[in-house]
Amino acid sequence: MNAKQITKRGYGFKEAEVVKIEGLSKLLERFTKRIGISYTGSSTLKSYRRAVRDLSLFNGALPNDLEVDQILDYLHELRTQGLSWAKIKIDVAGLKFFYREMTHDPVKADHIPYPKEEKSLPKLLSREELLQLFDAALNPKHRLILRLIYGSGLRRSEVINLRIDDIDTRDGKCRIRINKSKGAKDRYTVLSTKVLEELRTYFLACRPKVYLFNGQKKGQPVSFGLLRHITLKAIERSGITKPVNLHILRHCFASHALEDGMSLRVLQEILGHSSIQTTMVYLHVSDVPLQGAFSPLDNIEEK
Repeated sequence: MNAKQITKRGYGFKEAEVVKIEGLSKLLERFTKRIGISYTGSSTLKSYRRAVRDLSLFNGALPNDLEVDQILDYLHELRTQGLSWAKIKIDVAGLKFFYREMTHDPVKADHIPYPKEEKSLPKLLSREELLQLFDAALNPKHRLILRLIYGSGLRRSEVINLRIDDIDTRDGKCRIRINKSKGAKDRYTVLSTKVLEELRTYFLACRPKVYLFNGQKKGQPVSFGLLRHITLKAIERSGITKPVNLHILRHCFASHALEDGMSLRVLQEILGHSSIQTTMVYLHVSDVPLQGAFSPLDNIEEK
């Protein structure tokens, strides 16, 4: 494979190229069905399938016929060409799944290591900078979207797929239901009372039918592209020089929630993390106060 075919946005191969290797198309079809049994998320299905497809096309052979060294050479090439740890990790997960489930070769799967994690912590916005960002979004709907993402710690895909009936205010509650997001998990997250009032105003003005934020096409939600446009415009107007994207707002929510006293376990549930280790990264970027902290020794010894 030519190195220039590997890009930071993808792996360079096209789906039409699978016909170059006899039997690859049918193998990928069977693999796709097998993924669907274990995973319901479409992003996992596409990523795992693409990982096996690109490995085969890179080597010009079916994945069943490859040795471990050939697999490692491919992963090394991806890293050399600048693919991030996160993207290579997805590839490795897909390849491990393939060799365990499709070839029943756990030994080969076990010899494919995950790349060493890049220990980079997110650069967060201060609370003052967040207010600058919100004020710079001149369109009320756009400003509401940014405030909702930060105020509820939402992923980009989650705000896109929000439906009207996901807003739960029954019995005095003020929360959002997140349906089968990353990892196909249902969960609830918090909803700011201020944002709730803004949502009511927005609802009366825009009258959404199904999705909370409508896109340009009838019956379709707001697009990834529009969310990116909203963010870039707000950053440009705000004068903020830090690198900012939508996911930074979720990071800010997590960090500020810890600083304001939310427990790590509750934050884990709200963010939808399967592992507490993922949530713990925010301890390193948060100024968690020690006010109110005490030694349990004071309570177990007699006074």
